Parts: sequence; C-alpha cells; structure tokens
Amino acid sequence: MTGKSENAGDLSDRPTGSSTPLEKAKQKSVKLGLLTPQSCSSYTLVLTPGTPDPVRGDLKLLTGRASVIFFDFDGTLTATPGNMVVQKCSKSDELRDRATLLAPRLAALQQAGIVLGIISKSTELTIRSALQASGLSDFFSGPIVGKAVGFEGKAGFIAELALTGSLASLLDGEQTNFGHILLVDDDVRELDRAQAKGMQTFPAPADGGLQAEDFDEIFAGLGIFNAREADHPPRTPSPRRFAATALCST
Repeated sequence: MTGKSENAGDLSDRPTGSSTPLEKAKQKSVKLGLLTPQSCSSYTLVLTPGTPDPVRGDLKLLTGRASVIFFDFDGTLTATPGNMVVQKCSKSDELRDRATLLAPRLAALQQAGIVLGIISKSTELTIRSALQASGLSDFFSGPIVGKAVGFEGKAGFIAELALTGSLASLLDGEQTNFGHILLVDDDVRELDRAQAKGMQTFPAPADGGLQAEDFDEIFAGLGIFNAREADHPPRTPSPRRFAATALCST
C-alpha cells in the first residue's frame, strides 16, 4: 500500500493544469459572475453592461407637432446633471435662478396649446416644492410624475398615462400613437427607450440645464413661432389642468 487515497489522488501525480470536477465547478461559478439581488436592482447595469450610450445628437427627434411635453427635472429644468447628488434645497435654488430663462419659454409652449408635465426620479414633493419656490408651477398643467423608476424607464410611465391615465382624454384616438408626446431629458438612455416607443425626443445638455438655444431648436422643430418672441408670448387661454394619478408619488 502506498498510503495514498485512491479517490482523492495525490496532487503531485496530476497532469499540469488538471482539476477535479469539484474544482472545475467552482472555477466555472466564479467566471460566470452570478448577479446578486443587490446587483439586479439597477436596470441599466444589468441589461446594458458595457453597451455604449446612444449618441446624444441622434436623439433629436422632433416631427412638427406635439400635444404633450414631458420635461425631466434634474439636469433638464435644473442646472446640475441628473447623475449628481444635489440637496433638495439646492434644487429649489437652481430652479429659482433659472426662472428668468425658463418662464417665458415655458409660457410660449403653453400658449401654443401644448400640455406640459414633468417626469423624474426625484420625488413629487421635491419637484412641486421647487416649482412653487421658483414661481413656475402654473406652467405645468399636465401630470407631475415622481420616482419614475421602472423596467421600461420613463417611457413606460408615459405610455401608461397615455393609454389609461390622465392623458387618455387629451389624446383621444391617438392613445396608441405616442408620436404626439415629446420627452426632454438629459439621460440619453431614457430618450432611447422613449424613441423606441415612437415618442419624440430632445436631449438636454450633457452638463445639465436646458439653454436658450435648446428651446430655439424645440420651437423650430415643433413649428412654433420664432423662439426669440418667447420673452413676450401672446396672451391666450391656458390649457385645462389634469388631475394627478396614482403614478405620481410623493
């Protein structure tokens, strides 16, 4: 007898690079990099690892008419990009500082008969507080959707509002034609999802905050009067307000 276990074998007798079935199984599990529940909580990280972001310039899709415009909040209406952490009070300050730029242009869109809403990953309370502090609340007669995080992104929330929510009556027979809805957002992945559903899209600057020239492009793309007139928009009745829905979270 050699004293060696016939089942286990002596490591010194194995060919170089060989492994037992158990060792191979362990190596395979490590290489697979199995996702933990925590890693699965992020839609973007799980579904698109290593995938390049869509080209921002390719997401300017304006077809000449819109019934509803949804603005993102962080990094679109506010100045700081949405992927940066900002305190609630700072968001109100940013929006108040930008009110002179935003107010006449939002008014021009409203006067053109377009319903304006907001859809954001921030809470509805944060958004409404900032709008109130900046004096911009009256421009947003459409839905204000907070905590808009889901498998289909913001596009999924908007589609549900258009099909069964407070926008259904506005769009009438156009519920399944999302081409009359425009999403303005600084997140190119959100715009890519919206475009895939047939919605119009327009990217806010990558470094945050819509500028006058961005509104110029939106006005031109939607066939609205020259954006330079936005500082003195015509006075016409505002569109009716829509009730909040269960999708709007606080």
